[in-house]
Amino acid sequence: MRWIVAAVAVLIIVVGAGSAPAQQSLSEVAGSIKLKKPEGEQVVIDRATLGQSSRTTSKMSVSDALLETTGECAVAARTLVDLLDQTGGSMAFYDDDWRDRVAVAGEEMDQASNNQRMIVGQGRYETADETAERGCEMAEAGLETLRDAIAADRPVFSEAKRQMIEGIRLLESAQTDIRAVMRQEDLEADSPLMNPIAADQSIKSLCGRRFAQETDGYAGCVDDQKAAVSALGGRYAPAVGLESAEFNVVRNNCRFEWPDDFVNRDRCERQRIAAITR
Repeated sequence: MRWIVAAVAVLIIVVGAGSAPAQQSLSEVAGSIKLKKPEGEQVVIDRATLGQSSRTTSKMSVSDALLETTGECAVAARTLVDLLDQTGGSMAFYDDDWRDRVAVAGEEMDQASNNQRMIVGQGRYETADETAERGCEMAEAGLETLRDAIAADRPVFSEAKRQMIEGIRLLESAQTDIRAVMRQEDLEADSPLMNPIAADQSIKSLCGRRFAQETDGYAGCVDDQKAAVSALGGRYAPAVGLESAEFNVVRNNCRFEWPDDFVNRDRCERQRIAAITR
């Protein structure tokens, strides 16, 4: 009896030791995403609910979670379509191994669909979220049609494949829309502060490629670039009459287009700001 009690105590210690990091990880995920849930019900987030993705172990934005779960649905649906393609002109439909693989893929589809439904895509993401949800539902409908065909031992599942392919189309469209919104949000975000040391190195490299050092051309190039850096550093949204998001889009686009040439970056900003405020 004593050894049984000791074993139980060890088990409790092991379980307790493993739960702390898991709880910390889950709390981070819970704090960073919103879920669709009935009123009055408590939401519990765990790896079984959100899948085994490595990103669930760190803080995840709603956009990342929506993109990931939408992608999981698309992957699961493609796997099922691939399995259906394996039955063409053969007896694979009646093969136990094939049916086992369909069962596994179907469970993955169910899990992926449940994960996607839990994420709320609000604001700019609402339309993409609705498209993704329709895509998952269409793929799930195809899965149910296939399950019915297997249960009845009748290899009639062309409708199942059509539904899954349509679901994949919707899911891919949703992924495209989600990425577009994410790119727009990146453009509207504040650009990083200019690093004076990195800027100085870029100027020397740029002017060194254009002119020999210790020449008037090199000195003039450096002076022009430094003047542009000063102009860029003193330009802010309120001063030019733009909203922060509008200004950030201009600044980030010009920064991407002219990463090392501050004269052209400054000119790019001035021209685009003038076009907007004209």
